[in-house]
Amino acid sequence: MADVEAYDFSDERIDLGSGVTLPKSWRARVSGEQDVPGTITVRVEWDDRLGRTAVVFAALERDAEGVDITSQVLREVRTHWIMTRSALDVVTVDVSTEDGGERDRIPVRDFLSRVRAHEEREPLESLHAAISVYRVATAISYPPLKLVADTLHISQSTATRLMSRARDSGLAPEVRIQEPRRAPAVDPYNPGRPFDPAAPHQGPAQPGGPSIGR
Repeated sequence: MADVEAYDFSDERIDLGSGVTLPKSWRARVSGEQDVPGTITVRVEWDDRLGRTAVVFAALERDAEGVDITSQVLREVRTHWIMTRSALDVVTVDVSTEDGGERDRIPVRDFLSRVRAHEEREPLESLHAAISVYRVATAISYPPLKLVADTLHISQSTATRLMSRARDSGLAPEVRIQEPRRAPAVDPYNPGRPFDPAAPHQGPAQPGGPSIGR
C-alpha cells in the first residue's frame, strides 16, 4: 500500500468560504506505489486561474540500482491521486462549537464524516451543507457534485439543483455546474483506503453535526 506524507506547508492559507481553508502550497512524498519502483515527490499549489489545487511539479527517484525509470514507469505515477490524498491531510474546516463560542478547526475527513452522519436537515440547512461540501471538494480537487451527492445522500441531479440555487442566489458564485474531472481512487471519508461506497464510514458517535455555512 502506498504511503503518502504531506510536508513543507505554506504559511499562507487560502480561504474558500464556509470555514474551508488550505495551505497555498505543500509537497507530498509517496513510496510503495504499485508498479512504481521509487519515491514520488509532488508539489501542489492553489491555482487562481483554475479555481482549484493543481500539481505544479512531479519527480520520481528510483529506489536502487538496477532500476530504469522509463516512460512506462512514469505513466503509472498518479499525480491527481497523490494531490487529492495529500489534500485530505492538510485541508481544514472551521465549525461552530456546541456552546456557540469560538469556532473549532477540524480535519476535513472529520468534517465530511459529520456531514454524512447528519441525516435530517431543513432545506436551507441542506443548501449550506452542500455549499460547504462543494468547497471542500474544490480544496481537495475532487469532483464537487459527486462529493455533494455522496456526502448528503442525494442524487447527483439533486446536488446539481442545490448548487445551481447556491450560485444563482449569490451564496456561492464560484460554483460551476459540471464535473470536469474523474474521481481519483480515494475514499474521502476514510483516507488511506480505496473508495468503496458500500463500506462503513467512520464518523462521530452521535448523528448530529455542527452548524454549517456562514
